[in-house]
Amino acid sequence: MTIQMAVSQNATEAKIYQNYPIGMQMLQGGYLLQTTNSTIDGAITIPNRDIDINAHIGYVRYANFFNLAGKTAGVQVMLPYVNIDADILGYNANKSGMGDIMVVLGTNIIGGDALSFPQFLQTKKQLALAWSLAVTMPTGSYSDSQLLNPGGNRWQFKPEIALTVPVDNWDFEAYLNAKFFTRNNALPNLLPSGTPSKLEQKAFYGLTLHAVYNFNQKFWISADAAGRVGGETKKDGIAQEDSQSVAGVGGTFNYSPSLFHQFGINYITAAGGNDYAPNGSLFTVKYTYVFGGGMKKTMQALKNQNQNNQ
Repeated sequence: MTIQMAVSQNATEAKIYQNYPIGMQMLQGGYLLQTTNSTIDGAITIPNRDIDINAHIGYVRYANFFNLAGKTAGVQVMLPYVNIDADILGYNANKSGMGDIMVVLGTNIIGGDALSFPQFLQTKKQLALAWSLAVTMPTGSYSDSQLLNPGGNRWQFKPEIALTVPVDNWDFEAYLNAKFFTRNNALPNLLPSGTPSKLEQKAFYGLTLHAVYNFNQKFWISADAAGRVGGETKKDGIAQEDSQSVAGVGGTFNYSPSLFHQFGINYITAAGGNDYAPNGSLFTVKYTYVFGGGMKKTMQALKNQNQNNQ
């Protein structure tokens, strides 16, 4: 089951398709700094060297894991708040507001059996195949008279299938995905006196790769790579011939001082692409509180058992 990052153009994170015990819940808060020449989701690029957009994104996210037909499944909701600072052709602008809410549902197909927390502790990692569907809803702040918008004013659907292969201390992961868009009937015009356009966009098709090394149960790092193609747009029915081809590389650091607390840092930057690909980078720092699933009760029972055996 997945916990995906939304409101940004980054690829799906490492280790989010690992198995979790049923009943477990997560509450996460994070901050993203995105430097780019595109919209917040990276779908629409302004191909000009004189475009500099910095997006500061704070978010909260909740996830819950449960049993679905004997496999671990989960659902999560993410709510972002976005502040955008931009320098567009010498014109400085700022815009703040709520971003688009994202909901993700997913489950394991192969491996990833639904386990209680005590069973989970006794089970070794195994090869797993999972799927997810992320739905981004047009709930964010948006105006057809503003060039900068925290929201996208259209629905987005991202199905993904993920393969995880554990080898000793390593986890090798490959995710295949696509992203589909509904029409935006009120795209702002670059000209101050222009009228809004109707925007249509073809799907993106992407691949994400992670090589994760687990030092121990508390600390792991990952080398990350991702790429995608597609996304050609039409404005008022006219093809823009702006299909994207982009690749990015980065890394992830994650530390868990205890079972209930996790800290993570991720950085990814554009490594290559065509003239219509988004540039820049994305830096993320996050904290996750893990609870539920009988974890506290189980850990206390194990602690008491160890004391009695001494």
